[in-house]
Amino acid sequence: MTTLALFAGFYAVIAGMNGDFIAGAIAIFVAMVFDGLDGRIARMTNSSSAFGAEYDSLADMVSFGLAPALLIYQWMLSDFGKLGWLIAFVFTAGAALRLARFNTQVGVADKRYFQGLPSPAAAAVLAGLVWMVEVNQIETGFEASFALFVTLATGLLMVSNVRYSSFKELNLKDKVPFVTLLLIVLVVVVVTLKPSVILFAAAFLYALSGVVMTVFRLRQTQEQRKKAKASSVSTETEPTDNSNS
Repeated sequence: MTTLALFAGFYAVIAGMNGDFIAGAIAIFVAMVFDGLDGRIARMTNSSSAFGAEYDSLADMVSFGLAPALLIYQWMLSDFGKLGWLIAFVFTAGAALRLARFNTQVGVADKRYFQGLPSPAAAAVLAGLVWMVEVNQIETGFEASFALFVTLATGLLMVSNVRYSSFKELNLKDKVPFVTLLLIVLVVVVVTLKPSVILFAAAFLYALSGVVMTVFRLRQTQEQRKKAKASSVSTETEPTDNSNS
């Protein structure tokens, strides 16, 4: 499964070099599918190993670090010259640093959250953008500038301290309720209607969710500090009873 994910990422690079941007974008999503399967299959077959974990990280670097950056550079960022490939490099470097940090935090970090935007999600944003614009033939004149901004933003989010939900608290090992199965079918149906638009929107909203939650938590922390400070001040200024009994 890991080798198939690596092959899909490599194919995305070749497709981008040949100008077949839709195939390259789809290949990155295919790599995400295989990347999600390899770990689960390893745990189901009790074949997890340190070698497999390192191999998976190297494959992720190609499929979700190098391939999306080269694809979007060939697609739009090449119009910006040196700035374009520098921004693409920021994305690639962000993915490498994100994967290195993830490997050093295994077993230590809270499994409910990811620190920084996961590299597959960042790759999905870029691949989804390319796929959506190409399939729907969107021509607004702002595609290149938006691609430049999104590439830089996702690259920086990968190395940020913004927390993202890992959805690992969802327990799919027990019996799955019928309503859950129905929702899964509905999601698949909705995605098949406009896969490029839906997948890009889902990846973009996930990338945005971490920023929104971080801002919300910061505001909550500031309000709690203000309340604590106000209560401490009121306690200090409270008049003492000096009357004699």
